[in-house]
Amino acid sequence: MYKVIGFAAILVLFTCVLNDVKAQSNPQDSYLFEVGKVDSVYSTILNEQRQFWIHLPNQGNLVEGKQYPVIYLLDGGVHLGGLAMVQEYYNYFRLPEMIVVGISNRVHRTRDLTPTVIESRHGGIMAEESGGSEAFTSFIADELIPLIDSKYPTTIHRTLIGHSYAGLFAVNTLVYHPELFTNYVAIDPSLDWGDQRWMERALHFAATSNYSGKGLHVSMANEIVRFSDQLTIDDVSSDTTEFSLGVRSALQFVNQFKQDPPQGLHFGWKFYEEDIHGSIPLVGMRDGLVFLYDFWRLKTPSLYNDPNTSTAKIVSLIRAQSEAQTAGMGYASPMVEELLDMLGHMSMDSNQPEKARAVFEISAEYYKESESAHASMVKICLLLVNLECAMEHAQLADKIAGGSEYVDQVKSTPGKKQ
Repeated sequence: MYKVIGFAAILVLFTCVLNDVKAQSNPQDSYLFEVGKVDSVYSTILNEQRQFWIHLPNQGNLVEGKQYPVIYLLDGGVHLGGLAMVQEYYNYFRLPEMIVVGISNRVHRTRDLTPTVIESRHGGIMAEESGGSEAFTSFIADELIPLIDSKYPTTIHRTLIGHSYAGLFAVNTLVYHPELFTNYVAIDPSLDWGDQRWMERALHFAATSNYSGKGLHVSMANEIVRFSDQLTIDDVSSDTTEFSLGVRSALQFVNQFKQDPPQGLHFGWKFYEEDIHGSIPLVGMRDGLVFLYDFWRLKTPSLYNDPNTSTAKIVSLIRAQSEAQTAGMGYASPMVEELLDMLGHMSMDSNQPEKARAVFEISAEYYKESESAHASMVKICLLLVNLECAMEHAQLADKIAGGSEYVDQVKSTPGKKQ
């Protein structure tokens, strides 16, 4: 099967089959997967109960001993379903597995997500309280994040995603509190807040700050079609009407970041001509995450597929992929174990046992506490009639599993050492 399909296709097939098997593993479970578990916390900072949802990768089947990066998704009650689907389709081969915390902003949304108090907006009187983002930031930093870290196996790598006012909040957090998250995804953010007064201050502050190790992706919807059939993204900056202020502000912001990027910031943006403000969140989440986690993408899959690729080259590719992921995540993050296992078995099926052994050895090196990694080494060492190697990894696998299955298997196998 591996030889026919190829490694790159197996990556996609593996994700689909894995999800399908899990969905059918319990006949009492729904076939369609469940999105998020509701939870809440009382905030002494906000003086109210705040609701959130937790969405775990692999239908909640977290790997024992593994720690996961976390996405904090604003307006979680609205956007969690879309983000969960992005993860289902893009995990492993484009994105790392991540825990998602979907924060409810159903009440006090304007208050919590906006950075300054204003009296009017777009010519109308503000009916809602505004300017409470500092308190909401403190709630996330001092109450919510510590709670999540205490309940789940998390890492220090976090991403913040927000749309509209929440996109404004994401950019404000990056500019003034960059230490809270590694990556920021701002989807059609309301950067015209306060008739651009906030943006002017933020641009000035960002120009003199250091954002090394931080990433920002901004997506812009085509709101031009709401007020003009003539203007385009190329000439909207020359318009002076109130209607174009939102688009002009976002364009001014991204142009400033393109022309004079803040120190150390990994920045990208995209204009969606076919999407308006309400339709952009799904593609904005997908493209923002794919951009910021480009280091996770498997490079040159054709070389993995080609049986003529040397063992040394395969090893080099795996090492380079693992180093890129580690640099991007900020901690040891080698190539996904399941992918290494697939590649090793594909090499075995291609009658390349030495290449398979090299791959399995890397897997056992990276995943020292994995029973399956050592089990694969037992298998290949027995195939190569290297009983010393097989016994070494059998003992490690049994120690992890708490049994004697692998050692018994090696003892019952005839052969001689090489």
